[in-house]
Amino acid sequence: MKVVVIGYGPGGVAAATAARAFDSNSEVIIYTGETIDAHQKPGASLALEYPNTKDLTIPEWSFKALTEKRIEVVSGVEVTSIDIANQTLSGQNAKGGKFDNSYDKLVLATGGLPSIPSLPGTELKGVYTIQNMADTTIIGSNLSTMKRVVVVGAGFSGLEVAERLLTMGKEVHMIVRSRLMRSQLEEPMSDELSSRLPESLVVHQGVSPGSVVGTSQATGITLNGETLEADAVLFMTGVKPNTRLAEQMGLEIGDLGGIKINKGMETSTPGIYAVGDCVEMYDTLTEQPVLLPIGSVAARAGRQAGVAAVGGKKIYEDTALRFQYDRIFGTDIVCVGNSSVTANSVGIETKVSYLEDSAEFSKVALVMDNDGRLIGGQVLTSRQGARLGYQILERVESGAVISERPLLEPRHKRMKDLIEQTLGPIQ
Repeated sequence: MKVVVIGYGPGGVAAATAARAFDSNSEVIIYTGETIDAHQKPGASLALEYPNTKDLTIPEWSFKALTEKRIEVVSGVEVTSIDIANQTLSGQNAKGGKFDNSYDKLVLATGGLPSIPSLPGTELKGVYTIQNMADTTIIGSNLSTMKRVVVVGAGFSGLEVAERLLTMGKEVHMIVRSRLMRSQLEEPMSDELSSRLPESLVVHQGVSPGSVVGTSQATGITLNGETLEADAVLFMTGVKPNTRLAEQMGLEIGDLGGIKINKGMETSTPGIYAVGDCVEMYDTLTEQPVLLPIGSVAARAGRQAGVAAVGGKKIYEDTALRFQYDRIFGTDIVCVGNSSVTANSVGIETKVSYLEDSAEFSKVALVMDNDGRLIGGQVLTSRQGARLGYQILERVESGAVISERPLLEPRHKRMKDLIEQTLGPIQ
């Protein structure tokens, strides 16, 4: 059997490695336009300061490592058409050279395209977005002459980029249409994160850009009719599904714009699977379609697709469960499962409780449904955020009622209680 994967992101690599692990005899091939080894997305802003850095590569996902696992990687190419009837594909490399191949099972991991607002001036030089390390390296190479940079968007990536630019000595302005990380964080958590941002980061909250100003080169951006001068504008406003190949093949596209798949990640055409930013996942609670352009979700979806492509029947129930972590501005930020915003968007009523630990400079939000079942949570803390995040993750996965399975007390609190039980009260 020949399993062909189109795409080299977390979903594509996970699909290829799962197919290889579950069927040692299959031929597994990855086609990708990338020419450099896979890299970490959290932390990718390092390439702004150090273009062409190797510090972010993922060794086990490198071209060499995959080749050693008997996964062929064909890099620097674009698959341009797929013939479903004959199970063949065609494409070209950067120099225009053509190639053809056949497949038995196909996995589309074509990712997302930048979701840039439809504004005048976004085509100007000096307007950037970041999809991969190559984009970041190009921007980093041009930053030496830039003093003021505007970042539009306040998600994980926008905040991370803003932090890196500040460390490089740039004057950074962040445009926030609503509030920080609106979809991922409860409003009090957004407020808490805002309080932890450095004063050197100029945040314009509650405004949207009207246009990018300039002739051939961007010189600023308009906010409420006034121009904020800038040497560069970075749109960190998310992605939309890249369905070009899927549409050419005649695969069914959902109402949200992503490829429709079933729980086994199979598309409307049997034997063809899709994973990652290009698909509509199923919400774990309501089974309604949702867009989840998150690396960890793509990787779990890739595992599912790879197993299914080689004949496996197992359905992994955690495929669409969000777990995001990053450390930005000295704060661990962890988001698990649904926020009240994402839950409400699929018709789930929620109630949220908050925990605080001043000793660890921590704040936790626990999102529950009306039955008290934990469906998500967020953590902001000075350290050890992953520990708290995994406690929440485990309870979300098990469908725990938080009143019956509360989070463990912090270590320092448990140690204090133990000492007091043994030696008496600590004054």
